[in-house]
Amino acid sequence: MPHYQNVPKSKAVRMGTTAPRRQRSKKDEQEFGLTKREFIICPDCESVFFNKAWHHSLEEDARHLTGKKNVKFKNCPACRMEKDRTFEGELVISLSKEKLAEKKEIINVIKNSGQQARAHDPLDRILWIEYKGSEIRVLTSENQLAVRIGKKLESAFKGGTLEIKHSHGEDVIRVFWKYKY
Repeated sequence: MPHYQNVPKSKAVRMGTTAPRRQRSKKDEQEFGLTKREFIICPDCESVFFNKAWHHSLEEDARHLTGKKNVKFKNCPACRMEKDRTFEGELVISLSKEKLAEKKEIINVIKNSGQQARAHDPLDRILWIEYKGSEIRVLTSENQLAVRIGKKLESAFKGGTLEIKHSHGEDVIRVFWKYKY
């Protein structure tokens, strides 16, 4: 059993000796350090960082905040990933020649899933989609979004095979969906 010194509870909470601190998001801590009493507005997507999380744009409220001293403008982690061409989730879709006619429907399912994810959380988004013949490559800002889209495709289009590969040592998840039959 750990031995605790006689310190006031407020100091013990600050030092983290009363209970383990919650696991911080790697992106938030790397990007913004410990949170302060300020607002950070992303100039690209207009998401706002306050209260230790990113929120959708404040629209009218954001205009009133720009005149205050505690407002900064900095790209959110998802916009930075898009600019740096980095990603956490990769979905590779392989279509057979017989299934190329359904490519438009598949892309609609992907885009709708991306819009739903972004409506829920401003950092969950499809960064970009690449097309190479009968292959579609979708890169996402969150690794679980790629898994979610792959599972949605598997349930919507019967006859495909889904394979999820977790990488060791990095946060990237690769999802492969082959639609051949």
